[in-house]
Parts: sequence; C-alpha cells; structure tokens
Amino acid sequence: MNEHIWPEGLWVRPARQENAPCIVLLHGLGASKEDLMPLSEHMDPEKQFRWVIPDAPEQAVTLNAGRKMRAWYDIYGLGQDSEEDAAGMQRMGQRLALLLDHEKADGQPLILGGFSQGGAMSLYLALHQVYPLAAVLALSAYLPLRQKLPRAQKPIPIFWGHGRSDPVLPLQYMEIAQQLLESEGYVLSTHTYPMDHHICADELADARQFLDNILLDNKVTS
Repeated sequence: MNEHIWPEGLWVRPARQENAPCIVLLHGLGASKEDLMPLSEHMDPEKQFRWVIPDAPEQAVTLNAGRKMRAWYDIYGLGQDSEEDAAGMQRMGQRLALLLDHEKADGQPLILGGFSQGGAMSLYLALHQVYPLAAVLALSAYLPLRQKLPRAQKPIPIFWGHGRSDPVLPLQYMEIAQQLLESEGYVLSTHTYPMDHHICADELADARQFLDNILLDNKVTS
C-alpha cells in the first residue's frame, strides 16, 4: 500500500509493538533514505518507535546549476535573504500530509523531522501547514519562510540540533530561528555540538531523551 502513497520509495522499520509512536524522517538535499536509515538503530535500538523514511522526488535545483537531484523543493540560494520556493514547499507539504495521514491512521503519536532541507521541510509542515504533530526534530536545519511565520496556535515541541562550525547553514541560522520562534510562542529545545554540517551520536541521544520526555508528558496529561 505504501508504494501507491509514495512511489519514490519508503523505508519502514516496524516497532516491537503495534500502535507505537511513529517517527518520519526527511533526508537532506541530494541525499536519500539510505543516509538516515542508520539513525533508527542509534536512536531506537529497542524498537519502541515505528520508523518511516521516504525518498524525495528528483527535480532540478537552482542552487546546483539546475542539476536534477532528490529535493523536497527548489533552493535558489543559502543566504539569509535568498528567495524561497514557497510554491514548491506548499506542493510538497500537501503530498507529505497524505503520507503522514496514512502513517497515523491508528492514532499513534507522530513525530516529523529531518536533516538540513528535510528539517526545514518538517518545520514548514508543522508551522505553516499546521499539521498536527507530537514533536519536530530539526537537525542542522533552517527556518523556511521566516518572514511569514504564523503565530503559534498550539505550540509543537521542537528539538533543534546544530553544529557550531556548520559552513553550509551557519549556527546563526538556528539562533535567528530560535529568537523568531520563541517570540511567536513556539517551544524550542536547542542544542549545539562540536561538528559541521553533520549528525553526531550525542545529538541523537539528546533527541531521544527529548522524545521520551514529550511522550511521557503526553501520557501524564492525556
């Protein structure tokens, strides 16, 4: 059934128990689901979560001279004032929402996250499309369409991890996002690490602790 919902391809790792929380992860620009698959073992060796990692469709990317690659939307530049592909984000957001609807069909908590462009896409879905999520994981990401950031309706807990020496998306991008998000009522848990544009073991451990706390709070208040 999944291939009809997401023909580009999905990797799914079932949880040990049915009705477990589901984590959907989105890879970075030009990468693939294979890049994120190992994270499930590092973060969740006991299989307490169901993991779903889709491939982005291939499309021409302006940033890379129009070369085709896996991308969630077009990227025109990485500068703070670069134009953004709002229409592309909206189209992809609508597609991903269908996938998320399918994955939460049993009513389990749903966590969306990603690395770099995948993290930005996750933030778009949570903030601009206001998709109902238990939490968001933004790993070395940036805040898309920050000039049009809506006020928080029901704040979604956001974990944001970033490398202190990231040359692709400088740490300043996280700091700007934190200031804007908190001013609009969003709840962030920010973490920095001695790395560049990567994911490290300490970050995954912190993200797992963040998720455990979120799910525990949901059980206590439900």
